[in-house]
Amino acid sequence: MPSDLLCSGLSRSNRPDGFSLVECLVVVALLGILATLAIPSSSAVQRRLELDSGLRRLRVGLDRGRMAAQRDRQPCALQLSATGWQPTLAGDLPACRGGVTSLAETGSGELELRSNLPDAVRFSTNGLVLDGGLVLLSHPSHAQALCLVIGLPLGISRSGVYRGDPGGSLSSALCQPRDA
Repeated sequence: MPSDLLCSGLSRSNRPDGFSLVECLVVVALLGILATLAIPSSSAVQRRLELDSGLRRLRVGLDRGRMAAQRDRQPCALQLSATGWQPTLAGDLPACRGGVTSLAETGSGELELRSNLPDAVRFSTNGLVLDGGLVLLSHPSHAQALCLVIGLPLGISRSGVYRGDPGGSLSSALCQPRDA
């Protein structure tokens, strides 16, 4: 026998050939803990993606309204509702063709929208936005709200993170660029 086996007190036949049951249970428990830690972060990422997508869809609807007014050479209007850009319910201007855009991709999102826009956002024949304001987009289980400032006459002034209380009085000064 080699001397190193004799010194350790183990012979080749006494050495274990794998993992014990306790070692396997410890590894499975650690993997379970790591998996549970990953699940909340993936749902947070999902909420963030829903917010980003909703903000993009708000911008797209506004751009489509501007383009429709230019293309048709006719003033038009859109109304912002909890589900996105919709045709106006009443008013002198027709709805902007192609401007209707839903807020959520699947229609089943939990996004919440607040704004101080008028009932109808109007677009001139040359595509200028005649009404402005602030739009907040939030998710009930996400801490940050995203914002979109619609300035006159070209439309969007800026978008970012709303640094105030989303339930309080709306102020476009609280819409700040995202941290890099």
